[in-house]
Amino acid sequence: MENEVQRGSTDEKPGIILISGISGSGKSSALKILEDKGFFCVDNMPMLLLPKFFEPGISARLKNIAFMVDIREKSLFDGGRDNPSIEGYIKFLRSKSSFFKYIFMEADDDVVIKRYSETRRVHPLPGNDLTAAIKKERGLLKYIKIYADIVLDTSSLTVHELKNALVSLLDGLSPDSAFFVRIISFGFKYGIPMEADSIFDARFLPNPFFVPSLKTFTGLDREVRDYMLSYPETDEFLNRVSDFLKFSLPLYKKENKSYFTIGIGCTGGIHRSVFIAGELKDRLRELNDEYSISYYHRDLYKLN
Repeated sequence: MENEVQRGSTDEKPGIILISGISGSGKSSALKILEDKGFFCVDNMPMLLLPKFFEPGISARLKNIAFMVDIREKSLFDGGRDNPSIEGYIKFLRSKSSFFKYIFMEADDDVVIKRYSETRRVHPLPGNDLTAAIKKERGLLKYIKIYADIVLDTSSLTVHELKNALVSLLDGLSPDSAFFVRIISFGFKYGIPMEADSIFDARFLPNPFFVPSLKTFTGLDREVRDYMLSYPETDEFLNRVSDFLKFSLPLYKKENKSYFTIGIGCTGGIHRSVFIAGELKDRLRELNDEYSISYYHRDLYKLN
């Protein structure tokens, strides 16, 4: 464990978060939040395999890593040179990281019982008495709780508040920019895409479908693009929508959203919305370094 691992052609080390805590305290939710923030997440990997994980070529290209362990990982409670305790694991992970935090999560008994009742999941400790299992688990975990950098009580936290709490604990770490913007063109005649966070209606723009020479083309074709941009209202619409998104997307990201979907609709989803979606992505090009922007034409190949 004491040998340093070379990370590719540089000595850069990853940021590492270790999560443990009471079953039902929200550890899995925390792991999903970190995954959305660009972390490579490992759920309950045997701690004895940690040295193997950090061998050259395995973790070398990972910028940020989150490990989650719970009561099922028996070696956390053992000592000795060949079977290190949580203290040994923490020391090892600190040596492999540029940024490290051990977060222990807990919640009140009544909250844990309510969460198990709602999800109908089985507690990892054997037995039919949930209250007794929770008490036993607390007794075992108290020996690893004392090593935590942060003890996070989730009893009264919503998922949104949990996300805010976790992000605040990452101060000093630069997570990957895991904010995904997707633009979907669609036809209103086929229904609004349910995943869309914002909808923009392009049906007021001139419709190439009613131009005989353009009817068989799509919004991907230069002929349709030239036709659409020949009308000043098209450029005005694109400017207003792109300005709005340049203003609002950073604020959505600040609220810890990881995904934002923009719907651009016209009647059939073949001409106007397809053109606007592609053009809009081009006009948001300056945001590409910060966000991952893509588009998808949902109804492009459907018949009118």
